[in-house]
Amino acid sequence: WWHRLGTPQSADQLIYERPDAKELCFPPYITEDGRYLVLYVWHGSEPKNRIYYRDVEGNGPFIKLLDEADAAYIPIDNIDTIFYFQTDLDAPRSRLIAIDIENPDRENWREIVPEQADTLSYAAMVNNEFVLGYMHDAHHQLRLYDLNGTFLNEIELPTMGSVAGLSGKREDTEMFLGFTSFLYPMSIFRYDFRTNELVQFRKSEIDFDPSGYKTKQVFYCSKDGTRVPMFITHKKGLKLDGNNPTLLWGYGGFNIGITPSFSVPRLIWLENGGIFAVANIRGGNEYGEAWHESGMLDRKQNVFDDFIAAAEWLIENKYTKPQKLAIEGRSNGGLLVPACLVQR
Repeated sequence: WWHRLGTPQSADQLIYERPDAKELCFPPYITEDGRYLVLYVWHGSEPKNRIYYRDVEGNGPFIKLLDEADAAYIPIDNIDTIFYFQTDLDAPRSRLIAIDIENPDRENWREIVPEQADTLSYAAMVNNEFVLGYMHDAHHQLRLYDLNGTFLNEIELPTMGSVAGLSGKREDTEMFLGFTSFLYPMSIFRYDFRTNELVQFRKSEIDFDPSGYKTKQVFYCSKDGTRVPMFITHKKGLKLDGNNPTLLWGYGGFNIGITPSFSVPRLIWLENGGIFAVANIRGGNEYGEAWHESGMLDRKQNVFDDFIAAAEWLIENKYTKPQKLAIEGRSNGGLLVPACLVQR
């Protein structure tokens, strides 16, 4: 519905409805140029979606630009009638394509940035360039490409961590982003495209000195031989004698990648000599849609096997022992933890 501020709800204008498909959701947005009203049409937790649009001015019907729900199509921006999308169509780790809505047939689609070895987590258009956030072994890297898909440079981040809240408009010469890691509280950075400099703009004030701690990433093999990454954070100088209290955290589902994040309760655990470990098990999107699908439905046992293997690795490598190992998960991880508890 279209609601004009200051008017009664009874005066709202119906814009779109699907009484024949009540399970569909279609949040609207208006393109940055103000020209098009776009519906991002989705169903449940399925990442595959559809895209409908119409001119903002006028009351014509919505045009179903993408209506097969055969892949994820995430809008990035548009230049006139050229719409840019991030998609996993024929690319489980995602790529960038361009669709001219005046010539929308698939044979006219253009690939701008092909699928890479790393998973493309998100994309934006700033300074008339593509800012692409890639997930490299479950932590983020930022890379810049021109509008033709030519690689320009990589933005060096402070450490192995996560980028969140990237903002900037297509013609801006600067952008802002949030950055965090296990030992790095959320800070806001400003990137200047003219100087290629990334500088801290705002930082979180917290009484904690990270210099006495370290995070490292290890890789272990699951039951079926799959290579799985895991982050381990602890005080420097840790003795690997198997006596360290260890908290192993996991999620493993719904196409959600688990990247480094900051938590004050975890700091208290670390300050008291604890180890904090995060296993990037299957079911998320750390390595694209194939990683997600290998941990869902009839393959859900892979998720539990991955988590159990992480615990076994920590024990075998003398970080801890069963009597001092705790496991934690929330939401989807609330299925993971009791399932592994029962099985082992």
